[in-house]
Amino acid sequence: MIERDEVITKNLLQIREYTKENEELSKSHHFLYNCPINKNINLAEVIIVGINPGETSTDWIYEGDLPTEESSEFDFHEKIGRGSSSKRWIRLCEKYSKTKNIVLTEFFFWSSPQVGEDEKKEKFSERFGYRFEDCPHFEFCRDRNIELINLLKPKIIICPGVGCSDLFSRIYNLNYIGTFRCSEDKRNRRAIIHYELNKVPFVFTLHWSNAMVSKEETSFMIDYIEKITK
Repeated sequence: MIERDEVITKNLLQIREYTKENEELSKSHHFLYNCPINKNINLAEVIIVGINPGETSTDWIYEGDLPTEESSEFDFHEKIGRGSSSKRWIRLCEKYSKTKNIVLTEFFFWSSPQVGEDEKKEKFSERFGYRFEDCPHFEFCRDRNIELINLLKPKIIICPGVGCSDLFSRIYNLNYIGTFRCSEDKRNRRAIIHYELNKVPFVFTLHWSNAMVSKEETSFMIDYIEKITK
């Protein structure tokens, strides 16, 4: 327990220093790393890896030093409260995982309005100076994440968003298991892409917040996750 806490503290210090050393990262509202949904847990049944943290206009109400953080040591939501999108995301995490014993982290730790180049929001390249797929910081995040996975020993790692599976399966050197589709949905698209990291299931799914995910696909994904974690 003490050793684990020391490693987490070391990693958080490294992320804070790395943020200062890379000027574009300091434009973010916050970073997210090792943020448990239930603050009283010691290990994690499930680690959920997002692409990167989103930002909302209400996040910027926070009046402390920026960028702030969403971590096991400090969560800015405890100062300003969670907005509706943050509350909805936690409900989705618990729904798909069927547990509250969840730790959140990200493939790219720092927040932005989007990871794409949609004109309706601030583009990722406007914020950071490069497109998401050209980000030079994935390896830094990977090393902290793999250390976190080894420390928390989850039953499963879940990554909402099948579109990023090719990129991050390469970066994390994952072992491919298989691709699974929901036969009850006529679109017959990829719902689950299953990899492993050191024999731990590392599963990419359709993104849970996407309104186009059908009830059949939702049930399929929940059942699949439950089956491989028993």
